[in-house]
Amino acid sequence: MPELDKNDHIDHLDSLDLDRLLALEKKTPRDVDLLVCIGMRYFRLRQLDECHRYYSRALAIDPDDGWNHLYMGNLCFGLSCHDEAVTHFKRAIELLPDVACPHWCLADAYGAQGYFARTEFHYRRAVEIAPDDPKAKQRLADWIDEHGSAE
Repeated sequence: MPELDKNDHIDHLDSLDLDRLLALEKKTPRDVDLLVCIGMRYFRLRQLDECHRYYSRALAIDPDDGWNHLYMGNLCFGLSCHDEAVTHFKRAIELLPDVACPHWCLADAYGAQGYFARTEFHYRRAVEIAPDDPKAKQRLADWIDEHGSAE
């Protein structure tokens, strides 16, 4: 059987239910994409301790995967662990310099901490990186509507 490319592998994992993912984990316990997919399933089930455990395992195996840092940052943000979320979002930005999403996630975390200039900067940076991204533009527009602009 030919090996799947990363996107096909992730699509395949996304098509499996949690039981099948857990069975697959027994065969490939160091598959980072599998661990993240399992973590995402636990997140959807609101089993956040299990989600954290799987994301942590994925990061331990591959600490240089920006997407894994983004997922962990979003989990931390959702748990109101804003300092930890900021750390993960900053690392995601370093590892994914051409991706807008980590910037608006970092902006959200800074906004929750009351760092408004940093917040606006990262919303603007997301739009600079992806000027056609409707979500990036909407988040910046919402921020400016609610808080005004520092510029």
